[in-house]
Amino acid sequence: MGFFYTPYYSLRILIFSFFLVIPSVSFALQIKAGSTDFPPFYVINNDGSASGIYVDIMEKTLEHAGLNYRLDIYPTKRLYRNLGVGETDLFLGIKGSPEYDKDVFYSKMAVSQLQMRIYAIGNTPLPSIKEDLIGHSVITMRGYGYGGLIAYLENPNNNIEVSSTSEHRSSFLMLKNKRADYVINYKQPSETALAALRIDDLKYTNFYDAEVYFIMSKKAINAQQVMKKLEHAYLELVNKNELEYIDNDD
Repeated sequence: MGFFYTPYYSLRILIFSFFLVIPSVSFALQIKAGSTDFPPFYVINNDGSASGIYVDIMEKTLEHAGLNYRLDIYPTKRLYRNLGVGETDLFLGIKGSPEYDKDVFYSKMAVSQLQMRIYAIGNTPLPSIKEDLIGHSVITMRGYGYGGLIAYLENPNNNIEVSSTSEHRSSFLMLKNKRADYVINYKQPSETALAALRIDDLKYTNFYDAEVYFIMSKKAINAQQVMKKLEHAYLELVNKNELEYIDNDD
C-alpha cells in the first residue's frame, strides 16, 4: 500500500477550505465499500464480519456524510481488481497499485501512514535502496502494489525473483525455510504474523512510509461528488476530534 506524504497539520488547513463548499447531489445510492485481511487495519472476524482501524474510519465517515453503504470482504487481489472495474466503489489504501491506480480518484488528504519493511535472516544484507534487491529473491503478498514498487520487482530487466503468497504468516515461513532472501510487507500485519512464530536471526529495515487515502472507483456513480462529500465529512470528524490522522509509532 506510493511515496507521498501529507503532514498532519495540512488537515487543519483543508478543514476550513472544505467547509466552504458542500457538493449538492442526491446520495440515495448505496456505496459498495471494500475490506480485506490486513490486521489490525482490516480484520476478518470469526463470524465472517469485518472490523479494524480503517473499517472504523470508513464507516464513521460514510455515516457522518449521510451515505448508505454496504461493506464487502474480498481477498486483496480481487478487491484491487474490483476497484479498477467498478465492482467496489470505496476503499482506504495507498497509491500506485497497478490493478486500480489509473481507474480511481484519491482523496486530497491522507488519513494514515503505513510503514513498509523488508525482512531478512542471517547474513543477508538489508537493502537501503530498491537497486539493492537486484539479483535477489523476494516474497511479496499477492495483489499488493507496494506503492508502485511491485512494477520494479517484476521487471525482468532487474533480475529479481518474485514469489507471492496470500497469507502473511506463510511469507515468513518461506523466509525461515530459506526459500527467498527477503520478505516485503507492512509493519502491522507482519508483527501480527510474527507474534506466533520464532525465526532466529530475523532482522528488518524500514524501507519507506506510504500514505493511505480514500480511494473511489471512477466507475462509481457520482464518483467525484461522493469523494468530495467524504472528504468534507472526514475533515469535520477530525475537527471534532472524533477521528485523527494515524501515524507510525516509530
